[in-house]
Amino acid sequence: MLQTIRDKTTGWLAIAIVAVLIVPFAFWGINYYFTGGTEPSVAKVNNADIKYNQFQRTYANYRQQMQAMLGNRVMGPADEELLKQQALDMLIDSELLNQVTRKIKLAASDDQVRETIKNIDVFKGEEGFSKEFYQRTVSMLGMPPAAYEQQMRLDMMSEQLQSAVVESEFVSRQAAEYAARLANQERNVTYAIIPAEKFIESIEVSDEQIEKFYKENTKLYIKPEQVRIAYISLSLDKLAEDVHIDEEDLRTYYEANKAKYDTDEQRQVTQILLKAEDISTEEIKEATRAEANKILERIRSGQSYADIARVYTANKDFDFTISEYGFLGRGILEPEVDEVVYSMQKDEISDVVQSKLGFHILALRDIKGGVMNTFENSHADVENDYRKEQAERQFFDLADQLATTAYEHPDTLEITAAETELSIEESEFFSPTGGVEGLTSNPKVIAASFSEDVLKDGHNSEVLELSETELAVLRVVEHVPSSRRPLEDVRDEIIHDIKFTTASGQAYELGQEVIADLEAGKEFATISEDRQIEWQEVTALKRADVSVNRAVLRTAFRLGRPQEEKPLLGGISLGTGDYAVIAVIAVNIPEPATIKDAEIENTQKQLQALRSAASWKQFYEEIRSAAKIRVFKDRISNTGF
Repeated sequence: MLQTIRDKTTGWLAIAIVAVLIVPFAFWGINYYFTGGTEPSVAKVNNADIKYNQFQRTYANYRQQMQAMLGNRVMGPADEELLKQQALDMLIDSELLNQVTRKIKLAASDDQVRETIKNIDVFKGEEGFSKEFYQRTVSMLGMPPAAYEQQMRLDMMSEQLQSAVVESEFVSRQAAEYAARLANQERNVTYAIIPAEKFIESIEVSDEQIEKFYKENTKLYIKPEQVRIAYISLSLDKLAEDVHIDEEDLRTYYEANKAKYDTDEQRQVTQILLKAEDISTEEIKEATRAEANKILERIRSGQSYADIARVYTANKDFDFTISEYGFLGRGILEPEVDEVVYSMQKDEISDVVQSKLGFHILALRDIKGGVMNTFENSHADVENDYRKEQAERQFFDLADQLATTAYEHPDTLEITAAETELSIEESEFFSPTGGVEGLTSNPKVIAASFSEDVLKDGHNSEVLELSETELAVLRVVEHVPSSRRPLEDVRDEIIHDIKFTTASGQAYELGQEVIADLEAGKEFATISEDRQIEWQEVTALKRADVSVNRAVLRTAFRLGRPQEEKPLLGGISLGTGDYAVIAVIAVNIPEPATIKDAEIENTQKQLQALRSAASWKQFYEEIRSAAKIRVFKDRISNTGF
């Protein structure tokens, strides 16, 4: 799950890192600059120590970012270990680069550091750089400005080093042009897909084969461990539903919060518009007005808006739209329309109204606010708000009780249920992949249910925040270990697997025979008749073609160029078990004059970036392999949350 995080978090360009403030200097560690040697180290890079505090800060930043990206998904132990390793690698990388920049005497002056900081947007106010914004932001990151500026200096020096390495790479225009021509090449290809399915029916599977396959592939037929849990859930929505409603209480609540319900008048409208803008001729306007009056007659005679919409949507002579607006305040619609809407009674239908957009027909659906601001008209909103407020008070009190009693009595939920007056419920069995729906499909519930503390030690879980309005605490009531499924239960699956594997092998063998036939000079038509296969011919095939199987396409372009009008042959097994035989008949590489300058320049940039990245990677691997790096794993493993 986390294999790509390193690529996203270990850039060396300090300005980019600081400006976005996504990783707020993950490798800072104030103590690196301002404390003595009493703090334990987690690693030693040549003669420099990486302190535990530095590592803990970096790991905490990484973990916080990753949890934000994952949302409700929960990181497992393996993910935590990977994050720790990446945090440590970040610190080692940073220290190594700092050592190299010092050794070759790279520098960043005070003026350069100041100018870089002044150009960071997050430190700017309305009139440019703000010292107050700067100091406040840096303080929020838990650093004194001196430490921030020192790290900025080191990062600028690292950037100089990177620039010196990567800018030595150069891609000529000629090379970029040739690469662009290759990228735009077209190929004439003939291919056949030999389906594994054609061999399935003829394959017979013996009992001996089934038993042997079962023994040799035990892992394929393991039933995962399962648990059944008891849980207490606390839902704000459920509490709100259960709040007792008394009309006097609601009226008292309304009077105490009257300003909340004293809204400006708003009106809900359905509008039909036939467009005839100011630039239209008078003839068009009059024809549109006449048609609008016909629509009005249809409405007043009882025809539905849906029927009218079907007729006029298909009528290309008029630009017809129908809109269902929610509650709108004054001044949102066209002035002429607005005036009419606010003069209408509920359920009234207007005459045709002209605006600069065209001709409107309006139906007033509802009114709220303004003179309608009464307890009776606001009753539904008042009741919802009252329920929510009462429920929130209960929710926070019960949440505290839930957490306290579940922790103080870790071996049972009975006491917690009695204290909170919440019910204990039980789930169906589910595996580490989770249940189909409901509570057992929640990643936090799954992670807690199979955690060591809950599953092995038999304790209640901590209180889990399932959403902003729902909490739960759980314990395992039954655990079924993983087990091998009986042979009879998986017999049909094994037969299918054996047949699939055998058929795929036979498709491959036939494919090799077809390739041998072609190499021997046999014609495509002859092979098609002899081998009962069907050839597909594709001319001017491009790399991005979506009409051809992707594996076939990739293989066709991996093969070279045919020589002396002899097809270049290849084959590939497909994920379906089928086998594809591919013959490249001809390759057409476009002439230089057909490639646009913009494409050549873009290709040149891409190649430059690839070479630069490869050059930097090689440089860094060399300095890391030459360094003496010692890691104290026991101190890292003790870091946790």
